[in-house]
Amino acid sequence: MRQNPTSLYGFINAKLRARIGLMRESHIIEDLLKAKSVVEAVAVLRDSAHSSVATAYDRTGDLQQMEFALLHNEVEMYQEVAKYLEGKPADFVLNLLGKIEVDNLKNTIRLWYGSIIRRRPMRFRSEYLFKGKLLNAIDWAALVNAISWEEVCKALANTPYSEVVNAFNEQQLDTEGLFVLENKLDLQWYEQMMASTERLSEQDKNVAQSIFLVDIDLKNLLIMVRYGWYHKMDSEKLETLFLPWGKVYKNKRVLDFVRSSAGERDPFAVIEHLYPGLNKAIRQVSEDKQGSVRQDELMALQNLRIEAYLHERRKAVYGKVLASDPFTIGVSLAYFFLYKEEDTMIKAIFNGKYYGYEEDYIRGVLA
Repeated sequence: MRQNPTSLYGFINAKLRARIGLMRESHIIEDLLKAKSVVEAVAVLRDSAHSSVATAYDRTGDLQQMEFALLHNEVEMYQEVAKYLEGKPADFVLNLLGKIEVDNLKNTIRLWYGSIIRRRPMRFRSEYLFKGKLLNAIDWAALVNAISWEEVCKALANTPYSEVVNAFNEQQLDTEGLFVLENKLDLQWYEQMMASTERLSEQDKNVAQSIFLVDIDLKNLLIMVRYGWYHKMDSEKLETLFLPWGKVYKNKRVLDFVRSSAGERDPFAVIEHLYPGLNKAIRQVSEDKQGSVRQDELMALQNLRIEAYLHERRKAVYGKVLASDPFTIGVSLAYFFLYKEEDTMIKAIFNGKYYGYEEDYIRGVLA
């Protein structure tokens, strides 16, 4: 017998709100920032919910093993929440593991590409790949040990990724690289995720889509700027990269931008229409850095500004979700966001400490 939303979400949401409260009260990020070294920062984690990350460093002295431990914890976090739910909400939460699976698959293919196509000694990095089951039954060992693209396709034959990888061949990848393939894998995951939201209750669907559409708008905006303006990609190819949802994709000015000749495209006019505050921030980056950094560095800084701007919009959406109806999937999604945000900051701080950056510099990066 299916539970009503109040019963279904009552226990798990109370549990997650308690965890969110603890995360907000925690001084872990501040303590990590104040640590004078990686060793001191590891000590901060030992008595926290991230103790397994400290153990990974104690065992290996390897920052990437720490990041790997954070990834394992994130996977377990999704699985735990799904266990407390049932039916379509549980399926939806498990489907979120598909993004981790796609990213893991892309990383695996990059190692194959570097080793087989570019003939670089990269197989040793396979120890940082997740090799357990995420969403689909994938033979990660067969992928890691593949010596041809045919073997890669064979290893993925009984997975949803088979059709995508079989649309490419080794010669094509050698000539064009992995960008289009990776874009197709990302697109497939978003298609699956948006389809998954359609199977939720009307209330849950509206909450989930309001959140994912912010992410989709971010990705489409970056595609427009990075590939349509900086890299001047031709219109036909550029149009295939966009995720077919959200206000950026549906905006006529964006379509006009894409179909214009590369030399006539002006992303600032489009951004001014969509996100006036963002446009001002990007222009400020250009004015501050023009002439003092290379064009590719300026592009990276502007992309970071776009990501930071829309990250704040995403945070606002999650804040609104937490303040609204407590008996929806929204509390779980807000918890996932805050959990991953903390993980991202932990990784950034440890990398900053490893490379010897000062506390103020790391704070500036996180801001």
